[in-house]
Amino acid sequence: MNIKQVSIITTVRHNIGDDFVREGILSILSDVAKFDKVELIHKHSPVTTAYGYEGIRRLRVSRVVEPVLRVLGTKDRIADADLLIQSGAPVYWCHSGGPHCADNEWFDPLIRKRFLKDRRGRKFLNIAGGSCQRYHSDGSEVAHCPKCKAYIAEFFDACDLTLLRDSLAQRMLQLAGRDAAVLPCTSIFARDHFKIAPINGGYIVVNFMETGGHYTFGQAIDADKWRKNFVEIVNKLASHGRVVAACHTVTEEKLAKQVVPNVETYIVPDEHVAFMNFYAGARFAVVNRVHAGFMMASLGKPAAVIGNDSRALMIKNLNLTPHYVEDINSGLIDQMIDELLLREQSYQDEIEAIRTTARSAYVEAISKVLLS
Repeated sequence: MNIKQVSIITTVRHNIGDDFVREGILSILSDVAKFDKVELIHKHSPVTTAYGYEGIRRLRVSRVVEPVLRVLGTKDRIADADLLIQSGAPVYWCHSGGPHCADNEWFDPLIRKRFLKDRRGRKFLNIAGGSCQRYHSDGSEVAHCPKCKAYIAEFFDACDLTLLRDSLAQRMLQLAGRDAAVLPCTSIFARDHFKIAPINGGYIVVNFMETGGHYTFGQAIDADKWRKNFVEIVNKLASHGRVVAACHTVTEEKLAKQVVPNVETYIVPDEHVAFMNFYAGARFAVVNRVHAGFMMASLGKPAAVIGNDSRALMIKNLNLTPHYVEDINSGLIDQMIDELLLREQSYQDEIEAIRTTARSAYVEAISKVLLS
């Protein structure tokens, strides 16, 4: 089948991990259909659905301008989409006192007020969405939040297909009275979209985020302890080869240099393909950034993910081990490094089996919906 325009709700020039997920979706979609044009909508500023307004990045400005453009009928990417896709990212989160996924900035202006009011039989896919809860959450927060529970069900019902990337997201959806399959995040197929192949590793990758993640969600995380543990990780890895800190943002590079002043860094802001090529040349990794781990793994390079929220747990789908940042100690560091060294030569066969199975499942599910 041929699709004239695919519009994707994602982030643009904002998060390299989101870029990996989106490119993976496009790689899978190319197995199902031909598409002439791909348009991106920056979800954190929904006015970017309108052509010519891509430069508006402030949500406050978007909230003023977008409704006006909608009333005026300005040409936009939602209206022009023959297929609409919500790409990756946390889609379910619910925390006592907030934040709540029901309050997100994009669903109301883009889906309720644009897409659903003018659906015309067009398909809407939610692909590789996940959770963002405390690390040890069981998802039960949804059961006690009518607002999030209703929103999660509404979002699911608006979609022709929902495929999730972690089991906690599935549990949260089940608590809202719906269900969907869990598959490894589509970021493991981004390399295929650009025909990037792994090469013999020349360096070990690390990266550093304060407290091990984006937010603490009220968890008692000792930032100084994590900094000291990161120094120990870098020093111990250095005895096994060259260590490079992959920094997805300028802030991360400054933090890494602050904690380990002599660490070598790699950074090319907003150039996700450059990072894919960088990861292709690595050996293995110990990272906070989940999608650094996913990209490494997709290239046959094993990774340990140390995090503080449920996003870290999705690495389990690649037969790799997540760790809660507060659990890290000298003994666990040694264990992590030993396991990575042990799997450095064997993991490529393992991940290829995972990628083959997952790709077939994605293609089958998407084909069934698009061809119906």
